[in-house]
Amino acid sequence: MRCTCLILIAAVCCAGLTGPLFAQGGWVTPQPPCELSAGHFKVNGGILYLKTAAEKPERRDQQLEQARKVLTEAIVQNAQDKNAAAWYYLGRYYVETADAAGADSALARALALAPQCKQDIGGYRQRLWANTLNGGLAAWQGGKEDSAAVLFRLAARLEPGNPKAFVALAGLYAGKDNYDSALVYYRRTAQTAGNDTAFAKDRKDALGNAVRILVGRAQSDPAALGYARLRASIDSIDRGFETDSTTLARMIASSQSRKARGRRLTPADQQTFTRDSTARAQAVAQARTARATVVQQMAADSGKLRAAFAPAIEALRDYLTAYPGEADAATSLATLYAQSGRAAEAAAMFDSLAAHARNFDPEELFTAGQRLLGQRLYRAGTRALAVALTRNPYRRDALYSLGVGYYQLRDSTGLLEVAQRLVQLDPLNRSSLKLLAAAWDLRGKRDSTLKYVTQADSLVAVEVTVSSFVPDSAGAALTLLATNLRPAPSKPFRLTVEFLDRQGKPVASEARELPAIAPQESQQLDLKVSGKGIIGWRYRPS
Repeated sequence: MRCTCLILIAAVCCAGLTGPLFAQGGWVTPQPPCELSAGHFKVNGGILYLKTAAEKPERRDQQLEQARKVLTEAIVQNAQDKNAAAWYYLGRYYVETADAAGADSALARALALAPQCKQDIGGYRQRLWANTLNGGLAAWQGGKEDSAAVLFRLAARLEPGNPKAFVALAGLYAGKDNYDSALVYYRRTAQTAGNDTAFAKDRKDALGNAVRILVGRAQSDPAALGYARLRASIDSIDRGFETDSTTLARMIASSQSRKARGRRLTPADQQTFTRDSTARAQAVAQARTARATVVQQMAADSGKLRAAFAPAIEALRDYLTAYPGEADAATSLATLYAQSGRAAEAAAMFDSLAAHARNFDPEELFTAGQRLLGQRLYRAGTRALAVALTRNPYRRDALYSLGVGYYQLRDSTGLLEVAQRLVQLDPLNRSSLKLLAAAWDLRGKRDSTLKYVTQADSLVAVEVTVSSFVPDSAGAALTLLATNLRPAPSKPFRLTVEFLDRQGKPVASEARELPAIAPQESQQLDLKVSGKGIIGWRYRPS
């Protein structure tokens, strides 16, 4: 597929530049200011042979061969190697016979001796470049990759200021998974394109492709894979440590409470308590030791990890320097920072995007945030989601994911604020209520924790889940599912759904009567409203 695309591109770029260079329109003299004197009878003879070949196609091959013979003799045998005309017309012979290598050499010698012929010679080189590049593309498509590479390199010599040959070489090597060589030519493409607006797309594509290669290489590096395993091990240890330490703390508190009240356990219960508390204490101690070992290993491996990610990070920085408005590249750079253990720089990268909130697509940051949370990179992931929510503060799935991230970070302030926003939008969803209960639990508020756990587990008779929300320029469509959680039919009630703009103001609303729902059954509601600027929803029962 890559090869076919390049051939089509070249066919468009090079249309009209292929085929014989003078047979169709007769003899073409050097164009001013390229004024050349033959200076020798053999050089003059070569010119006449070339002219005859152009004007009399039936004698073309024989006349061209005579032109080659006398021009070569003039240069080699008659000391005409400093005669610009001899090299120029020998180059014209090579162009006509499609000998790109010969033409490249001869025309280069002619240009060195007659710089006033730069434009004239450039025209022949450019036409020959087109033929050579198309020849390389045809060879590539035909499976002759070595021949294609030779022709692409020759095309690059013929037109050193045109990056198309380097584009082709990079694509050829990338297609063979030879990424070292592909990187060389992607960089040559970008360097050659420079700031020339004609090649702006080639430059951007080349820099982007180089980034993709380097990012893939970094993320598959053994140091990166090993570090990810260590990070997952830390998370596993932390979860076990939290369970054991919480249980141990409760056991100790219970024991101290009994002592304060002057109560004692029976010998059998005391023996069980001692055994269980000792086991928990040992588990906590072992978890601390195991965590310290893993942290030490991560610190020891951090140098290798940073070295593995350094080329990709540098490439992304360069890309962002050239294209500072590319939010996707910025999120990729932040992700690399996070994956390489540079959490503070990852978070700062997302913060920098907040200053350009109008210039980025929040969808890109939502995706990046979800991906980072999935990789247990909670600090960077929460920062990405928080920045994205400045553009769309009513996106329910992003709010929930942000809350989960804050819970993993034990950020009770952030979690409480997000969970309360979530419950305001989605009050009959158990996961929203449980997230709010978790926020109060982190803050040590037992009564509030119990309140929302009870609501989630016992008081919500009908759970509401919004399964689809599709806004567009004219309005929005929403689908929700109401599920009866009780063993008896539910009571009918009214549900009012409001559709919100960016400021949280209702643009439209619709109320529906939910009938009685059989036990463990569901009722689907489909709503569609008109209105501009809708980005979110909320509902309330009545």
